[in-house]
Amino acid sequence: MAAHLRKLNAVAVAVIAAVGSSAANAQNQNPSNLWLVDLHWTGNHLTVGTPVKLTHDDGTNSQPSFSPDGRAIVFSAIRDTVAGASSDIYRIDLATKKETRVTHTAENENSPTVNDRGEYVAVRWKFATLFKEYGVWVYAANGTPLRGVLPGPDTTGYYTPLSTGDYALTRPKSKTFTLALFNAKTGAIADVDSGLPALPAQRIPGERALSYVRIDSADGHNVIRRIDLGTRQTTTIGSTVVGRTVHAWVPGHSTILMAKGSTLYARTLSDTTWRAVATFNDPGLRNVGAYVVSPRGDKLILTAPIRVTLAAVMRDSLDAGRSGAEVEALVTAWRDAGKLADLDVAEGAIVTLGDDRLRRQRIADAVAIQTLAATLFPKSYRAFDRLGDAQRAGGDTASAMASYRKSLELNPRANDAERAAATATQKKISGPSPR
Repeated sequence: MAAHLRKLNAVAVAVIAAVGSSAANAQNQNPSNLWLVDLHWTGNHLTVGTPVKLTHDDGTNSQPSFSPDGRAIVFSAIRDTVAGASSDIYRIDLATKKETRVTHTAENENSPTVNDRGEYVAVRWKFATLFKEYGVWVYAANGTPLRGVLPGPDTTGYYTPLSTGDYALTRPKSKTFTLALFNAKTGAIADVDSGLPALPAQRIPGERALSYVRIDSADGHNVIRRIDLGTRQTTTIGSTVVGRTVHAWVPGHSTILMAKGSTLYARTLSDTTWRAVATFNDPGLRNVGAYVVSPRGDKLILTAPIRVTLAAVMRDSLDAGRSGAEVEALVTAWRDAGKLADLDVAEGAIVTLGDDRLRRQRIADAVAIQTLAATLFPKSYRAFDRLGDAQRAGGDTASAMASYRKSLELNPRANDAERAAATATQKKISGPSPR
């Protein structure tokens, strides 16, 4: 149990770092938007319309889903400009493009959906009690929280509602997520597969089955897997677009959509390769995700940040076969030439990329990436701590100790989190306690 809690706490810290940084800085230095795209079919030939921007550079807009009738989308957004702002549920009528704020709570609401009764469902949480209370909740049509769905303590990050009233859950465990199935009648939760990204599973149209992505390669060659909800057997559908995890099904056409950069790709179950179906020219669509398709299969919602993140560019370079040292040299040259201004240079995302390489035993890559993070953020105690971890894993104990000491020097210890981080770093210097 203690080991499980340590793993869960590690994921909680990562989630707080990723999500909390946006909430704490609600001004949002790199807003993300939602775009609507019409899908047209002539037989089995797909053509794509011109994307229409639904949100307006006004904060973080993410995790969209369609209403059951396909006439509206709901999504999670952080719009307030005060420190510590929380995410709420928003709704856009697609005919009028009118936006409505649904919830006004102190808690965060993420991954919202609408059920057939017109109620909203969302993951409800607070930083102070992340993975200890709340979780999947049902809200009235006016946005009032009604009831929790799962038994506590709730450890769900994302969910997929099923037609039976049950739920597929994406749950944080260790440094990845696990797919589980929740039986609403018995309250039982059964794990199915692990190694997932932080995304909900997708319902496969016309089947009693789900698809999800499993990250099982150090080179970005992730795979899409299928689980039969009757037998609970899992099989592999095929590879993703290299380095990507977000996918969406087109009802009625047995087609999967994914995006990378500014290009939209498609494949059917019988295809062995992805084919490009559209390339978007709008500068706001340089790093898109194909998130969800309407129930009729005629509309797609894309997600895209205004600026491409440096971490995404680095990951794509690594997936293309470049070494961490080559990527470090490339980014350093860009910095020296003043070419980073058009990118979103976020410390957390770069450090997380380095952690990912370390987890996959790509030690040299991890050292290079964390060295770059410490160079770009020379006052960050977190960057130097992670650099020390990579150096120690590579056997360079002297450099690791120097990085840990630098981390302690930079750590202000002004709050509980910083003091806890300093204690953890000090233990790395002192070594394991004698048994």
